[in-house]
Amino acid sequence: MNKTYANSEQDVRVDYSLKLALIGGLLTTIGDVVSTYAASLAIDEAVQADIEQDEKDRQLEERLAEIERKLESFQNKME
Repeated sequence: MNKTYANSEQDVRVDYSLKLALIGGLLTTIGDVVSTYAASLAIDEAVQADIEQDEKDRQLEERLAEIERKLESFQNKME
């Protein structure tokens, strides 16, 4: 009877350790999902920042071209 009780106690420990392993695996999976989502957000933010920077660069180039045209027009009037 002692052996049966000991085996039963080991089974309970194994079951408990398996439950802990399952919970650990689930937490790891949830962590991986959160990390993947965060990486996706970071990529989206980087793409948006690049788009905004490209738009700012385009606007600055347009302003510079306009200033150059005005300067050239002014120089032509001075001659």
